[in-house]
Amino acid sequence: MGKIRPGRDAVALFNKGKEQDRKPGYEPLLLRLPGEGTAEFDQAEVVRGYAVLRWETPAGGIGLVHSLRDGNAYPRSVIDALYGRHGERLASRYACVVVAQAGTQVSEPYVPRLLALDVLPGLKLSKQYEPTWKHLAATVGMRAPYWFASLRDRETIAAWRPGTPPAIVPACHVTNRIDALVELAADEPDGSPAVRLCWSLAREIRARDHKSVTRDIQELQDNAADSGDGAHLVLGAVPAALRRPDEAPLPEVVRRAGWLSITERRDVLAHRVAALAQRWDGGQDWHTGDAVVVRPDECATAREWAQRLRPVTRDQAPTVLEQELLTNARDTETDELLHDPVTGVPAIRRRKRWSHDEPEDIFTLALQRLPTTSPLAALTVSDHTPWIRTQDGTLWPAPARSGYGISWGYNGTGNHTLARLVDKLLDDISAPAVTPREPNPAQGLVDLLRTTPQDGTTTYNRAQLLAARAG
Repeated sequence: MGKIRPGRDAVALFNKGKEQDRKPGYEPLLLRLPGEGTAEFDQAEVVRGYAVLRWETPAGGIGLVHSLRDGNAYPRSVIDALYGRHGERLASRYACVVVAQAGTQVSEPYVPRLLALDVLPGLKLSKQYEPTWKHLAATVGMRAPYWFASLRDRETIAAWRPGTPPAIVPACHVTNRIDALVELAADEPDGSPAVRLCWSLAREIRARDHKSVTRDIQELQDNAADSGDGAHLVLGAVPAALRRPDEAPLPEVVRRAGWLSITERRDVLAHRVAALAQRWDGGQDWHTGDAVVVRPDECATAREWAQRLRPVTRDQAPTVLEQELLTNARDTETDELLHDPVTGVPAIRRRKRWSHDEPEDIFTLALQRLPTTSPLAALTVSDHTPWIRTQDGTLWPAPARSGYGISWGYNGTGNHTLARLVDKLLDDISAPAVTPREPNPAQGLVDLLRTTPQDGTTTYNRAQLLAARAG
């Protein structure tokens, strides 16, 4: 078997590592009875987003790992990172790497799981196994510390020593750090929608994480009081008290105005805040919603829309919305970035890759509501894209929220969603895109769209839609 090398070779080795466990008599290190001698805590090191606490034991070095990037991590990824730092000296430094998880043991109310791998002579790896905290405590000679994912502060983990009391850390999950929210708010004028949005979201995240980790700690302490496995660990940190009372939710109009200003920005802070929003709630309060793929070669309506697009130069950093599209582009170097001057939304024209006969694709984002007072004049459905034309002649991709697709030509959710949208837009052209909790649409509209062919192009004018709704 080969030795560990970072990257692709390490992955190949990990697969081979299972061979060691087929040999008779091998017992995972943390599951053995402790040998003679004294275990001592050595130090902490941080490598590639992993905080590793190391003990020197008679069986070799034991590393307890907490991920600083996610609630969970896998020992193989940690060993790869450690090899990148220690190279051939890895086996002499670590005989076992055990990773603390945010997930729980199946048999316990809340006792974090542990996943472990042993590093064997010749830089071979054992099969992954699951020790208990009792196993770990017996091996390192003390109760090892655990940091909940909402309390993983890099400096306090690195500073931990045996006997250190739990640090008091503001609750904030490692995947939803609020630093960018605070920094963006610090640069904005007082009272602006962006400031109000950032502070509101930061406090909401902090409050939810505080509530969640407080509940989990209580469950862990109850388990320890009942002599469960939780009795064999100590808390590395507890949440700092919340010093502000709960606030009323920020009005939707303020949230949407705040996101509108942020998604138009090009700076790094705006991109970081937007990324947090996507992880937090999928950007549900952005003015844009579902992705739309338009094929001008296949549809005259799409071709009409595409003709109003304007090219965007690449001589400046992309806006938040432009970056959303570029992230999903096939080729960011050759795909053409465009701008819709009517909706204010970017688009990408994807270059043909294989032949001149290949359809041209334009990738864009639907709005969540149309910024117009002109009434609905017609609905056109063509090439899997519904279009709204208003009485002033403007053409719009139909409003759609991310995750709630709209369609026609069958008796399913997408058809009902489109029927409900048309039902709303007939009365109020600026009505928001449909959510799952809204009332059922008029049955006449459902039936009309259900029997509409999916192939080709079909247009219904306002009179036809009103008649279907009334019928």
